[in-house]
Amino acid sequence: MLSRPLIERTAFLGISWYAILIVAGIVLALLLCSREARRERLPQDLLVDFLLYAIPLGIVGARLYYVAFRFNVFAEDPLSIFNIREGGLAIYGAVIGGLIAARIVSRKHGVPMLKLLDIAAPGLVLAQGIGRWGNYINMEAYGLRIAEETLQFFPFAVEIPVGDVWYWHMATFFYEFCWDMLVFVLLLAVRSRCRRTGDVFCWYLLAYCAGRTVIEGLRNDSLTFISEFVRISQVLSALAALAVVVYFFVRIRDRISAVTVLPLVSAVLCLVTTFLGEFERGAYSFLFLYSQISLGALLATQIAIIVLWTLDSRHFDALTAAPLMLCGAFIVGLLVAGAGRANADNTYYVSLRQCAAMLQLILCGWLLCYRFCPMGVESERD
Repeated sequence: MLSRPLIERTAFLGISWYAILIVAGIVLALLLCSREARRERLPQDLLVDFLLYAIPLGIVGARLYYVAFRFNVFAEDPLSIFNIREGGLAIYGAVIGGLIAARIVSRKHGVPMLKLLDIAAPGLVLAQGIGRWGNYINMEAYGLRIAEETLQFFPFAVEIPVGDVWYWHMATFFYEFCWDMLVFVLLLAVRSRCRRTGDVFCWYLLAYCAGRTVIEGLRNDSLTFISEFVRISQVLSALAALAVVVYFFVRIRDRISAVTVLPLVSAVLCLVTTFLGEFERGAYSFLFLYSQISLGALLATQIAIIVLWTLDSRHFDALTAAPLMLCGAFIVGLLVAGAGRANADNTYYVSLRQCAAMLQLILCGWLLCYRFCPMGVESERD
């Protein structure tokens, strides 16, 4: 007997809360996409056609992605693959399905695929956030065990049944819900300021994936490969975020200089810092020193960027320097707090270090997309 009753997964008429939340997310995404389509003066039948492809392909992709990395669970009963009522959907599989749908519909209607993705991005991240509450009801997507009684409270932690007892775990589903809502607000804010078609979707990838990289490292039920310390969604998130920064860099190739190369170098260091910390937290505590050195290197790139940009523009640009200086202050605080922690339990400290790295990664994208980007590209938006 459990020490308290489980949350009822079924709402009514045998319909699960998970399904209701997914449908609610889809409906809200549809309304938002419809509004975006009208704003971009696109025909509504284009949007309907896109959703008719995206919804089934997204569900199939989400399930296949999950099954591919948990096939041992389904090997003895392959028919259970079709039982999605019990959960087991991975958002990156849904995104891949949505990309396939966007490609099909864009070719069918002669509309740029990137424009279609720009319209879908805000609704997509909103639906993702709503769907995270389905993870809570299904008692999944939770984080590391919380032993400290002072931290056993929601929203930092949530109780999960293990055997016959409830234990406190990090509420990673809620962390991602909050991050999704922040990304949603960001996309609404930047959509009218984007210089090229596809930038809204790029910012979705950069911001969402940066946050997911940190949160995934805290989860207790991640899909893994190669070893238990290599989380497939964390690796994919980090690489996708870096790919956006690289894309922003490549498209200003006519202005390559030390000041534009440095954010790219810094972005790579962000991933190095993140994954050094991940392995350090997993089992290799001796990596603490190297993780701290990489964090210090990140701080050095921030200082170098400010100095070189000031020399290049021949004046101190406060708008460019301020975000970097704030992130730099965060890093300095972490370096000071890390003194003497080589043999301590650095579970939370590693996550804070990763937060600093991913914040810097987002700033690298911002620098290359806006501050260091020639103004002439503004005319290239459709």
